[in-house]
Amino acid sequence: MTPAHSRPDYIVDASVALKWYVQRGESDVKKAFLLLEAQGRGRCVLRAPDLLLWEVANALTLGRRLRPAEVSEALTHLRGLELDLNAVQWSTLQSAVEIASAADATVYDAYYLALALESGGVLVTADEKFLRKARRYPGIVSLSQLQLPDLLP
Repeated sequence: MTPAHSRPDYIVDASVALKWYVQRGESDVKKAFLLLEAQGRGRCVLRAPDLLLWEVANALTLGRRLRPAEVSEALTHLRGLELDLNAVQWSTLQSAVEIASAADATVYDAYYLALALESGGVLVTADEKFLRKARRYPGIVSLSQLQLPDLLP
């Protein structure tokens, strides 16, 4: 949690955000929507680097092979979710490079964790491979392990 408010501050990565747009063959979709609902009710703050937009667009275009109009619709919806999107910060990028090197992970994935560590938030990810690589770091939790009861009425 950040000192400015008493609501949990969660950094969500693309593996979580994609569940809002692609449900077939995905696990923990309901939990991803519950997290989004908790944010909508003011029970938590959802943040991400603006890198999230690029990753979601790329995954929907290349990974899921959606039509450009469908990708555009998903991005328009994502824009309207009122996520707190953060522009790249050089200090966070430097931290991400260090994390990526130590964890043998991509800088993209490590950037989300670096943002969580710098902001005092918690990274929520559905990327189990990255979670295993980054297990030595605090401030990261699997979407499947995230405890939501206190977030919803």
